[in-house]
Amino acid sequence: MDRRVAITGMGVITRDAPDLDAFRQVLGQGGNPPGLPCQFDSTAFRSKLGYPTDPEKTARLLDAALRRHGEVLAAQPSDAEAACAANGLLAALDAVARAGLDAATLRGAGCAIGTTSGGMMDSFADLMETDSPDALAQVVAPASAVDILARVLGLSGPLCSFSCACISSLAALSYAFARIRSGDVDIMLAGGSDRMREADFAGFNALRAMDRDSCRPFDETRNGMMIGDGAAILVLEEEQAARARGATPLAWLSGMGLATDSHHITSPNPHGLTRAMQQALAQARRAPGDIDYVNCHGTATPLNDVAEAEALRAVFGSHRPRPMISSTKGSTGHLLGTAGAIETVATVLALQTGDAPVMTTTHTPLETGFPLPLSGADRRIGGRIAMKNSLGFGGLNASLILERCPETEAR
Repeated sequence: MDRRVAITGMGVITRDAPDLDAFRQVLGQGGNPPGLPCQFDSTAFRSKLGYPTDPEKTARLLDAALRRHGEVLAAQPSDAEAACAANGLLAALDAVARAGLDAATLRGAGCAIGTTSGGMMDSFADLMETDSPDALAQVVAPASAVDILARVLGLSGPLCSFSCACISSLAALSYAFARIRSGDVDIMLAGGSDRMREADFAGFNALRAMDRDSCRPFDETRNGMMIGDGAAILVLEEEQAARARGATPLAWLSGMGLATDSHHITSPNPHGLTRAMQQALAQARRAPGDIDYVNCHGTATPLNDVAEAEALRAVFGSHRPRPMISSTKGSTGHLLGTAGAIETVATVLALQTGDAPVMTTTHTPLETGFPLPLSGADRRIGGRIAMKNSLGFGGLNASLILERCPETEAR
């Protein structure tokens, strides 16, 4: 018999939200406008703005969190490790605290992290001058963020890092979900962690995938994304083990789907996402009519939003009423490999409150046939089952199903 997977803790950091409580407010208010990165000079780029965290502020927050939650640490991170994995460590410590995990229980957990480039730093020239291969590996390997998190928290369960474009953190959640369902482990920390890098910023500018002013998902005038950075970590547990230690699930993760359309590196074919959604529904033993809300990938690029709407119509087209859909990227920016995890947290919060996150940057909605939670519009999602979708360059697609636990209060 399949073991039920519960979400018992969540932690986030974005530019405008240093913790889960602040993130809940951002989603309800629609976020703030993008700004200039402080990590590098972006003035020479076509698109200059984004949603970058401030590394100095994050370092201060992490230092305070390490002191506050020192009882669960197995080791202190070095300065290089802290700089490399600051976002992920900060989100993980908050998630662990909110889940009520003690050190002994935490030690048996595993970890799966999705990322675009791990903790890689841009100052490769300086790093290459080091005489220590170990020091170099600490901060430039794509898996460095998950390795550092596991060492600092003393985790002994399954460990894996995913870097598969913008579905990376949903792939990490899928891995964690499978490990718990199969009985390999009772607890997994899973999600995403990224840092703003000039190389990433330059790459998306070169692709002309970034808007100059704002991200407007599912808007007729949409013209691209706004990238950001941060982290989102979720504590996944086998439900009975979680209840035995007195934890109350925030939501159940009941189905996952992964599919590739193998069509084009930047032009998605809707058939791939359609298959991923159908797989997630089948695994969750749910029908399309059971879904009340879909948190979309919604990058505001001309091609993505149309392809995603076509896939949604293929799955939900014959069902009435159709689920409300939205994208939170107009509020948070596109967190690249971390996007799926941060938006999974947003979906859990929507299930708890019964309100979809407001879309303040979308003013002239694209005709999709699905209701959008625009400013001033009804945002009630009505039910207790939601879907989260992610798409990635190269034709990668992921979907998951979340279900609200009736006894859970928002916290």
